[in-house]
Amino acid sequence: MNYLQLINRLRVECGVSGASTPLITVTGLTGESYRMASWINSAWVDVQTAKEDWQWMRNPVEFNTVTQQQIYTPTQAGVGSTFGNWKRDSWRASSVGQNYKDEQLMNYMDYTTFRNLYMYGNMRTTYARPVVVTVDPDKNLGFGSIPDQPYVIVGEYYVQPTEFALATDAPPTVFPDRFQMMIVYRAMMFYGGYESAPEVYQRGEFEFKRLMNRLDIDQLPTVVSGPPLA
Repeated sequence: MNYLQLINRLRVECGVSGASTPLITVTGLTGESYRMASWINSAWVDVQTAKEDWQWMRNPVEFNTVTQQQIYTPTQAGVGSTFGNWKRDSWRASSVGQNYKDEQLMNYMDYTTFRNLYMYGNMRTTYARPVVVTVDPDKNLGFGSIPDQPYVIVGEYYVQPTEFALATDAPPTVFPDRFQMMIVYRAMMFYGGYESAPEVYQRGEFEFKRLMNRLDIDQLPTVVSGPPLA
């Protein structure tokens, strides 16, 4: 469903006056219709931000480091305005021109530990192949050791939440269609709270939680057992 269809479905589910006559535009909405459009957007943002590691919000990234440069902003890493956060366990490095033949995984290190190890003393001017990656408080990538030459860095990031603007705007195709109604159900909770309509709120809450549980199963990383310790 697109933005306009979601709004019209919300009007039907809430049983508002005139719901049998669908809206034909999202431009110039006022009053109740404007609130419903806003609630659909708020509900969509809520779904996107409910978990930090939704599979459908993952994107790949690849860029080359610069000799003796340790910190890289999202823009320097080639990520545009869609950037939300880095996937911390997704990084690997290989030498430029080797066609990934010497590619190696890099371990993630929390920034405080990284700063005390790779941004301290003689490590500030120690240059070698990076084996560790971190994310600083400004969501920049940091590498340790500092690259002694250009390396190909491959990883992933999560896109930032989006809102609908045009009538034809819709969740991305990677977001499963069978879960789109949870946007409507979450918006029903906003409507129920605003209009003091507990029956609408409760139905929206029940259906939203039901679909959220299924979305967790479908779109969160699978938890697996690690290798034996000995």
